[in-house]
Amino acid sequence: MVFLVLGVFLVSVVIQAREIRTVSYDQQARFFIYEAEEVVTIYNDRQSTNDSSLKERLGILSNFLNADILIIDAGGNKVYEGNSCEIQSSLFGQSAFKNKVLSGNNVVFAGRVNGYNQDVFLAAVPMIKDGKVAGAVAICSPLTAISQHINSMLLITLSGALLGIALATIISVFISRKLVRPLVKMEENAKLIASGEFRREIPVESEDEVGRLASSFNSMSKQLDQKIQAIEQLSKQRQALLSDVSHELRTPLTVIKGYSEAVLDGLVRSKEQQELYLQNISDESARLKRLVDDWLDLQTMDTDKAFDNMEYVVLNKLVLVSVERFKHLAENKGVRIDTCVPEDTITISGNIDRLKQVLTNLLDNAVNHSNGKVIVELGLESAQAYITIKDDGPGIPPSELDNIWDRFYKVDKSRSRRGTGTGLGLSIVKQIVEKHGGKVTADSRLGLGSIFTVYLPSGELAGF
Repeated sequence: MVFLVLGVFLVSVVIQAREIRTVSYDQQARFFIYEAEEVVTIYNDRQSTNDSSLKERLGILSNFLNADILIIDAGGNKVYEGNSCEIQSSLFGQSAFKNKVLSGNNVVFAGRVNGYNQDVFLAAVPMIKDGKVAGAVAICSPLTAISQHINSMLLITLSGALLGIALATIISVFISRKLVRPLVKMEENAKLIASGEFRREIPVESEDEVGRLASSFNSMSKQLDQKIQAIEQLSKQRQALLSDVSHELRTPLTVIKGYSEAVLDGLVRSKEQQELYLQNISDESARLKRLVDDWLDLQTMDTDKAFDNMEYVVLNKLVLVSVERFKHLAENKGVRIDTCVPEDTITISGNIDRLKQVLTNLLDNAVNHSNGKVIVELGLESAQAYITIKDDGPGIPPSELDNIWDRFYKVDKSRSRRGTGTGLGLSIVKQIVEKHGGKVTADSRLGLGSIFTVYLPSGELAGF
């Protein structure tokens, strides 16, 4: 009877071990094959492994899978390899293995490769392009993690079997299903992640190995989503920056080149014409310098150190001094600047140089667009200091009010070729004010002028 019980027990253990091993290997194989096919899609879309974003994405995927990725072409030559791909390379060196993959078949390998003392799990798929096999992708990882997982389940089965064959069988089936279910869920979520739904999470129902694996999966999914979004955002910013800068630099550089060549080639006959050409060259050079200076200002303000030197600033004095600096320029343009400053002192905490820059940019815009009058008002409203600058110019179309804070944006496109604006002034104003914990608003009506209002927290230091 004892031998019968032991026999049934051993058979049950063997059956359970085989089922667990088969299910685990099958899940891992399908998971690796699916991810390898996604690598094929990514590679075909990118066209080149010299693409840094492709390498970074493959590196993220390799870390996520805890596996190495190898890509070969139709001739068996390496196109991309991770940090440690010697085992894959050794397998691909075997003609039978390589020929099977390059003939269009998926290959799964589990075991030990000659010359290496480590058991591995490997899945390889052909890389199809234009209906032809253009190479292959292999994903390989040590069998240690899978073996440990299988061994842990067998240990649970053995412990439960000591209480009885019937009870052990019931418990082992229950546990195996409980452990395999998260793996199935991981496979489903991995497919969704590969299709672009990166923020996928698995409910963590335990604190054992599978629970910790599910937690790791959730953490990896979140990090992958963040990194992919960061890469996409960086790419968009670089493209936008390149487009904006090239657009702003092209015309002044063309003007400078054209006038310079005219002078050098002797096409300018009179002294007056030569002075005109040189003046145009000087104006465009000055415009380029302002553009570069404004751009460097924006780049500097992206760092926290740009606002380290904070102090108490008396806005009454700052407004009066700033207006006084513009009175001569305003008089030459036939513009009168009226100020309304209260007798009570209004003090804020801020960077005085940056605040001067805010008033300078807003006053410059107001004077240049005014038909004869600019009004500057300082006051307090709901524990906030405000500075309002109003002009009686042509105004800004309502459809463009939300865009005036964008870098390089200009309401009057023709003005970008005539003179002074770089399209960065209001962007600088907005960033400086927000760094002080405040906000800036714009209101305008066509034919009635524009009103720009800066709100700044009064008294205490705002977030610095």
